[in-house]
Amino acid sequence: MSNCSCLVPVVSLIVEKGMEHIRLFCHNLNMIDNMSRHKSLLIPAFVLVLIIQACSSMNVGVSTPTDPGYSGAVQPTLTMVITPPSTMPPGTSPSNPAPVGSDDIADKMEFVITGTVRPADGIVSSGDMYNNQPGELHHYIFITLEVTCETTTDQQCHFSPFRLKLMGIDGIIEYPERLISGVDGILEDKDIQGGEIISGNVPFIIPIGAAHLQLVYESMSGDSVYLALP
Repeated sequence: MSNCSCLVPVVSLIVEKGMEHIRLFCHNLNMIDNMSRHKSLLIPAFVLVLIIQACSSMNVGVSTPTDPGYSGAVQPTLTMVITPPSTMPPGTSPSNPAPVGSDDIADKMEFVITGTVRPADGIVSSGDMYNNQPGELHHYIFITLEVTCETTTDQQCHFSPFRLKLMGIDGIIEYPERLISGVDGILEDKDIQGGEIISGNVPFIIPIGAAHLQLVYESMSGDSVYLALP
């Protein structure tokens, strides 16, 4: 069925011309009074007939919004959504670790990485020949960690190195080596008095060349803190 919306602008002209014919026709039939009474019915009927006849006799092309040539079509627009920078404080997510040398707090303890030793294979080997040796393309890294109990002096914190893990940007996750004999300064499971500071090394075996490493502490509440390595 043809779309006749294009005829709307000329309907008034057609109606005006049509009315002249209607008046002449009714005058000849001496039906002026009837026309006055039925004018509200004749005009719409006549307009409808004219539109139908015009539509059947004309080949009218009407562009719709789906046609490429439709000048009034609403063109699609590209909306760019810009995500605002993270407002999370440093150290609360892998994408925003605490910078090297800065501190982070979990389980009422403050954690600061003060250095690393990499590779540390020689230190481990000289401690005890039975210490676990890294496999092919792996080596030891010692992370020197300073931990401060942030409670009052009449309370304690509990530090466990086994709540720590080492995570890389490529998905590497390593856990501390549990048995290192003959090597001084290894951090161990310990209660810390309020205000007390302990410092020592946490040993890991990692792939040679592993980069963008982060030390992660998983707190007892389930939250984690992330510290970037130098």
